[in-house]
Amino acid sequence: MRPWPELVRLPILTTLVGCLAGCGSGGGLTSPAPTIVVDGSSTVFRISKAAQEAFASVDPDVTVVVDNHGTGGGFGRYLQGEVDIVDASRDAKPDEKEKAWSQALEWTRFVVGYDGITLAVNAKNDFARSITVDQLKKLWEADSKVVTWKDLDPSWPDRKIVLYSPDNDSGTFEFFVEAILGKGKHPRDGVQQSSDDNILVNGVVGDPDGLGYFGYAYYADNKERLKALAVQAGAEAPPVAPSPETIADKSYKPLSRPLYIFVKNSSTKRPEMASFLSYYLDNVSTLAVTGRYDPPTPEDIEANKAALASLTAKSGDDAAQAVAKPSTP
Repeated sequence: MRPWPELVRLPILTTLVGCLAGCGSGGGLTSPAPTIVVDGSSTVFRISKAAQEAFASVDPDVTVVVDNHGTGGGFGRYLQGEVDIVDASRDAKPDEKEKAWSQALEWTRFVVGYDGITLAVNAKNDFARSITVDQLKKLWEADSKVVTWKDLDPSWPDRKIVLYSPDNDSGTFEFFVEAILGKGKHPRDGVQQSSDDNILVNGVVGDPDGLGYFGYAYYADNKERLKALAVQAGAEAPPVAPSPETIADKSYKPLSRPLYIFVKNSSTKRPEMASFLSYYLDNVSTLAVTGRYDPPTPEDIEANKAALASLTAKSGDDAAQAVAKPSTP
């Protein structure tokens, strides 16, 4: 059989390629699904995860990825241009803000709830009911000589304390260390650390002499397996146990704290991002409670609304300038 002439084969090949490219898309090329990336605090993760799951029923065509590499890890990815929203259980550090602004990666901060870092012991611990800030400092400071429970309180057993803590990238770790030891201080060595709060919970649950700390929600999910210690802020202060009420009225101190999301300003120019952020903030009180945290205060809600309005207006002005700007030939 004679081979087909080139002029006959070329149109057929072109037709086949076009058919394959448009297969399953109505004859046109498919575009990737819009994606929003959230990363950071394992504490705030629970609120953003609730937002992701609820938003899926509002706009199933948008993919929201929520991860939890710690507040420091979230800011690290943000500075690499990899995320749209940072979940943060502490405020941004000056150097993080400086690096972001120097790269034109400006953000807007929103309050999404309140937490109380909870000191938890094994449920079988029948002697420790409360602990003072001074005892915590003595226990966690870098040159600590505390080895046993008896070293903290003569009436407690002469058994070794096993400590559990979030890792150094965690905002919970950084907030706890600053609140108990002071700014710029470093904690002791020999602590069992993990970026996963559930691993910390299981560590304390499995160790009769375990003592660990994590966000209140992780304690609330495991009340039957753990015992929370009341914290005494000063010599004249009463011991106060963590609870939604004591966290809300700030009587649980110094370990009550606000929870944040930091939103990349430029990301809100994307329709899917603007829609998700509006949904998140409109429903933030419900989402915070779903995550087992206290919701933002009415004042926080108003501040969030004002910040969102300012951000939306700025994004609109930027978009208008982009349209008005003549294209480069």
